Amino acid sequence: MKLIFTKDANNEINVQFQKGTVVEDFSYTEMISQLLTQNVFDDTHFTNLSEEEQAKIKGMLDKISAVFQEEEVEENEGYDNEPEYKKTSY
Repeated sequence: MKLIFTKDANNEINVQFQKGTVVEDFSYTEMISQLLTQNVFDDTHFTNLSEEEQAKIKGMLDKISAVFQEEEVEENEGYDNEPEYKKTSY
């Protein structure tokens, strides 16, 4: 998933994402769906953003990706790492 960040004349940052050759308006649900399928931001493109703004956005994306990496690790650790109350059968 490629994310495209653009700052407009009103200093608002707009986000779009590209899947294949199609560019769509940003959607949190689509981003999460993509990250659950493939936890990677393929590329980011910035237009009219300062170096500081770009660094902050890249840091944010790294943190988002790290959350999904932690989720993958927890899922792969399996049943033995669940709290005791979840293991109890009634």
